[in-house]
Amino acid sequence: MASNLMNPAGAPRPRSTPRRPRKWRYPAGQEADYAAALDQIARRTTEAVTAHVLPALGAAQRGDDLNSIPETEGWYETLRQAFLAALSAASVDDEAVGSLVALVARRVERFNAEQFHRTIRQAYGVDIFKAEPRLGQLATIWEAENIKLIKSIPAQYLEGLHGKVVAAVQKGTSLRELTALVRQTYKMPRNRAELIARDQVGKLNGQLTEYRQQNIGVEEYRWRGVLDEREREEHVAREGEVFRWDKPPEDGHPGQPIRCRCWAEAVLPLFEDLDALVVH
Repeated sequence: MASNLMNPAGAPRPRSTPRRPRKWRYPAGQEADYAAALDQIARRTTEAVTAHVLPALGAAQRGDDLNSIPETEGWYETLRQAFLAALSAASVDDEAVGSLVALVARRVERFNAEQFHRTIRQAYGVDIFKAEPRLGQLATIWEAENIKLIKSIPAQYLEGLHGKVVAAVQKGTSLRELTALVRQTYKMPRNRAELIARDQVGKLNGQLTEYRQQNIGVEEYRWRGVLDEREREEHVAREGEVFRWDKPPEDGHPGQPIRCRCWAEAVLPLFEDLDALVVH
């Protein structure tokens, strides 16, 4: 129940019945910065392939007969060593990645807090305060997952590429075709880096929104979406539908499905039913 212990005499009284919340903005700037940082990691991966793997492709061929299948396995070891060298060159420093994800988490959390307090102030006419002891745990789990995802960008891409190159060599693919095959995959780690950034920022933002709303006693929300051509049909169909935080839709609350940009409009209770302190 909301308390006025921090409400000084003469200060404006809060509205008992809240106004409808304004749109909860999405941390698009934080997402773009994260995507740019991960794109650098992806680019470093393809640069490592150019430097180490492409020069080794010739060893997978026998003499000048570019359509023949190698008769020995020496070419396989040469390729294996080339891919290991590429993986080493593309590997990401643990400390640097840890600092990156911690910074992104802080920026998204700060942005989410601003949206939360803006929403409450507009709805009730006052600021409120409530301790948020689980914020640290949320950030720690998100950071650990993102470190794992980032480190998998070069490893996953190179493992898949190695399999493609070996299969192509065994079919007798020419050097020209092998080189083209490798270069055609350069967009893959960059696409995955972008996906990680967009998906993970949305997930963290959604988790913070869920936590902050429940933390002050909000039990329900209205599903709100961007309503553009990129939005899923099933999410468009949910527009304005009310859900309980303890009973999520089949694919999760807003922000939890992959690349979901939807948001939860709090169904705010009477001010007297809030679990928070008034701050002026």
